Amino acid sequence: MRKGELELNQKGFTLLEIMVSLVLICLVVVSVIQLSSANLRNLASSDERIETLDRANEKMREVLGGNLSEEKTWQETDADGYAYDVTIAETLKERTEGLSVKFMEITLSVRYAKEKGAREVTLKTAKTVSRSDALKSNQ
Repeated sequence: MRKGELELNQKGFTLLEIMVSLVLICLVVVSVIQLSSANLRNLASSDERIETLDRANEKMREVLGGNLSEEKTWQETDADGYAYDVTIAETLKERTEGLSVKFMEITLSVRYAKEKGAREVTLKTAKTVSRSDALKSNQ
């Protein structure tokens, strides 16, 4: 064998092939990192939404357990920075006029502002209230 033939039979990667493969690997790694960080941001946002919904549900249960015999509206803020707007209003008056019950609609809005934006949740429900209980509480 001659010296020239040995050089042709040697196999390996050229510098150009190594550089192209490194660029491709870097592109894949960067895209995986971007997807992971986007998922982490979405998870954090979901946790905030769930926390706001839990607070709204807890406050709605508190309101439903209280006196619902008269129409009223109020606002309050808790120590953690959640702001609550509560409205209790009689609805369907014409339909319940001859009945011994009133139909009260409860609307609860919860707002929470963070540095990245505000979250707001609104819950609505209704409850029937005895008219005789409403008269007793007004006296």
